[in-house]
Amino acid sequence: MRLWIGLLVAIPCLQEDPAQSLRAAIQRTAGEGYAYQVKGKFDRAGEWIPAGVLTSRIKLYQSVRYGEAILVKGPEGLWRTPDERIGEKVKKGADPEAEPIVRLLEETEPPHKILERALEQATRVLEPENHEVNGVLCRRYLVPLKKEPLQEFLQAHLDKAVKNGTLERPDEIHWAFLRGTVAVYVSSAEGTLRKIKDERSVEIAYKVPDASPRTKKYKLEWDFEFTQSGQAKLTLPKEVKERLKIPEE
Repeated sequence: MRLWIGLLVAIPCLQEDPAQSLRAAIQRTAGEGYAYQVKGKFDRAGEWIPAGVLTSRIKLYQSVRYGEAILVKGPEGLWRTPDERIGEKVKKGADPEAEPIVRLLEETEPPHKILERALEQATRVLEPENHEVNGVLCRRYLVPLKKEPLQEFLQAHLDKAVKNGTLERPDEIHWAFLRGTVAVYVSSAEGTLRKIKDERSVEIAYKVPDASPRTKKYKLEWDFEFTQSGQAKLTLPKEVKERLKIPEE
């Protein structure tokens, strides 16, 4: 009888801690380096090098970040700071998406860092389930987000969209319909990140004369895919390495 009691007590200790397992996958992925792709308003791709270098590309624009320093190369092939690019005089026939692309590149963070912050704002990490991603067997972890930081995040993006003219200011925001979940897929064999699907939304409403308010869902969604884990290489011009003070490998 004592043996059975001892086994029953020991079994819970062997169970996986989903949050700890996910953090281990983040550390391993970041430590090995990776290439990534992001699907959103502007699709982008890039590489993370363990030395602390992040590259990112959107259309004909490319950025390199090392610490807080960042340079952006435009269609003309010149490397400049984001402020230098935004401060340029708009030429006739210039790309109207140039400024939002440069701003997005300026704000771009390593995907694993974004996931780390999401974990800090999580209510919990649910037990993983088996899923396939592009033919790779993975463990999918669902991470529901806390309402307070989620509300602050969406409020900031709503305000930014209104300021930029991409969204009409809503008359009401129905925070009771606030939703936010991050799904993380980890390779079962390698223990590295394969995909992150981040979805956050809230219901907004506009007043309509002599009728019920018109409601719609304001939704932000990103899909991060990790490729070439441990194989990302740093190939940058000498000028960029010198200006950003990136040490030689």
